[in-house]
Amino acid sequence: MLTKRPCGAIGLAKLTLLLGAALLPSAQALAQEPQHDPYFTPTGARTTAYMPRVIIRNLREDREGNIWFATFGGPIRYDGDEFTNFGEEVGLAHTRVFSLLEDRSGALWFGSITGGASRYDGESATKFTQKDGLVNDDVLWIFEDRDANLWFGTADGVSRYDGKSMTCFTTDEGLLHNAVYNIAQDDSGRIWFGTQGGVCSYDGESFSDLAEQVGRSFENVRALALDRSGNLWFGGQQGAFRYGGETLTTFSAKDGLLDDFVGSLLVDRAGNVWMSHPGSFPDFAGGGANRYVGESFEQFTRANGLGMDTVYAMLEDKAGNIWFGSAGDGVRRYDGKTFTDFSASAAQGE
Repeated sequence: MLTKRPCGAIGLAKLTLLLGAALLPSAQALAQEPQHDPYFTPTGARTTAYMPRVIIRNLREDREGNIWFATFGGPIRYDGDEFTNFGEEVGLAHTRVFSLLEDRSGALWFGSITGGASRYDGESATKFTQKDGLVNDDVLWIFEDRDANLWFGTADGVSRYDGKSMTCFTTDEGLLHNAVYNIAQDDSGRIWFGTQGGVCSYDGESFSDLAEQVGRSFENVRALALDRSGNLWFGGQQGAFRYGGETLTTFSAKDGLLDDFVGSLLVDRAGNVWMSHPGSFPDFAGGGANRYVGESFEQFTRANGLGMDTVYAMLEDKAGNIWFGSAGDGVRRYDGKTFTDFSASAAQGE
């Protein structure tokens, strides 16, 4: 039986250089004092009519219909009219934000690089760092399980927060790798982790390495998603994979993907699986998105209307639109027929 480790009680440059840092956080924040984030990208005005040209790492829609962006310039909200930077309000000024979550109470959580996590109730922010029990201050993913526990995937392990205290999991407790990029939960309640070293799961007592079950290893797993049939999809350095509990199906560029590197996954309300690609340096070849419908892929690129070469994150909003966040090329919204460009370049007529 796994012995869980409590972390402590807690109360409620150039674009290429930046892109190189976009897939990985800065050096691990192992010190107790806050660190300067050298890749933070100021957005200029606090409120703008168009999305600032910063790297977008994640997107979420809140219950009021606002779209939130985790960016290299901090947390940005789109209310349907304008884009507003909320870095000051949520206590994460001058810090990159990688992850976002609205919990079941309606509070918003933001995971940053060097600044830990921050909970924002609409009026004030509560910050969670290593001083408060968080395992590491580079928070790459935030997930709420069905029991309302919050899981923070970081650059140096995972922390689970039950509303009162943190419990930490690292390779010492059986976690496959300490760099955790994504977290999901299946219908049985098992928690899945996409890590630099592959995919593992936690049943509440111990960790299991998926590689041992399917007979092959994985690396740099950036994305996880569950489809309507309960299949686990994951993607990263080696393509996309579908795991049904017994069989593993592999998808790569040879099978119709734009590129072998998959940065994010989305299962839309129709059951289609979307896969995004940041593209490779220096020409961003392979960048864009794929939609898997049945047994075939549809490709979305700059050439056929997407208008961007690098896609780091995706979101389906309540109206069924698909949003695409890019590395410095703004954001696009797809209604099933046409794309709408919300980027600063559109305003400037570029």
